[in-house]
Amino acid sequence: MQRRVLMKTKILDQIRGSEQGMLQLLEELVNIDSGADALAGINAVAQRIGAFLEVLGFTVEYLETDGAPVQLLARKAQPGKKQVLFSGHMDTVFNQGTAAVRPFKVENGRAYGPGVLDMKGGLVMALYVIRALLENGWQETDMTVLLCGDEEMSHPFTDAVAQFKKAGVGKDAVFNLEFGRVDGSVVTGRKGTTRPTLVVEGIASHAGNEPEKGASAILELAQKTVAIHALNNFAVGTTYNVGVVSGGTMANIVADKAVGEVDVRFKTIVEAEKSIADVQRIVETNYVPHTKTTVTGNVIKFMPFETTPGVQRLYEHYASQAEKLGLAKPGQQYVGGASDAAWPAMTGAPTLCGVGPCGAGAHSDSEYIEVATLTERALLLASCIMELDEL
Repeated sequence: MQRRVLMKTKILDQIRGSEQGMLQLLEELVNIDSGADALAGINAVAQRIGAFLEVLGFTVEYLETDGAPVQLLARKAQPGKKQVLFSGHMDTVFNQGTAAVRPFKVENGRAYGPGVLDMKGGLVMALYVIRALLENGWQETDMTVLLCGDEEMSHPFTDAVAQFKKAGVGKDAVFNLEFGRVDGSVVTGRKGTTRPTLVVEGIASHAGNEPEKGASAILELAQKTVAIHALNNFAVGTTYNVGVVSGGTMANIVADKAVGEVDVRFKTIVEAEKSIADVQRIVETNYVPHTKTTVTGNVIKFMPFETTPGVQRLYEHYASQAEKLGLAKPGQQYVGGASDAAWPAMTGAPTLCGVGPCGAGAHSDSEYIEVATLTERALLLASCIMELDEL
């Protein structure tokens, strides 16, 4: 018992002394472009993380599909021990060349750079938690690390969703390494999404000479837009937004084509299925005679991450570590943005999202993390893992 207490103390002390090491690795990763147009960069990030884990005794696999971003799957087996999954993504939303224009920097206690918050900060934090555990002899946790390379694109080319589900089966805890909120909260629920695109075909005609011979695709799309927005149900958290529309060629021509892109978000699988059916019904409803509408993408891109009893228990266990460490207790939030936390949670695995360092400005030039939270969140995560027997 005394030996275990001493080991935990050593682990936490090592983390407290790791800030500079974390910043150095974070600088290295942030300065590698890893957007959708930078497959080589995503691979470089994966290789760097894989090398870090191999030194610690992990078995590392690089799951590759021709022309698609790589996935990293690493395992440090401890049969019969608590099973933990660290999940996340290595890609960012920024194009090739961004890192050269605004490379990693630290100013006034904040670290800046493309992907520093979303989510390379969380990846680095987890690596240093794992290192502190293993370098001090911790053998009570079976660890899996699964990182995808196409989360920001919603996994169009890989089997990442299946991999996250498979990795989640039987886990005692899953930690998705997305960033923490500005107020220190973690995420215990997220909406799911669909992204339907409606394409309306009409009949072109001269708007002055013979408008009656035309069938306006724009008018049809406008009617459908009104109908789709009427589906909004803020009370249950299901929202619809026709956010991009295009159509027509000239003002004096009745438009023969119009396109509308829709964002749909929902809190439950039941609402997801209802939204798909409702959009399909509107697609099939004809408002302007002689127009025709087709839809693509009216399928679930991200499942909702629901706040199950297991999720709530893991949050309470995680938050309880703050008092032991002398840190502020992190709150919990339900947010509208989707994440890969949904997939392992669907298997029944207790899952927390947003356990990474805290900051703001994701997907923007002003993205940052509070440097102090790298250490604070690492301490919380390490303590949570070491005390999983209490869960």
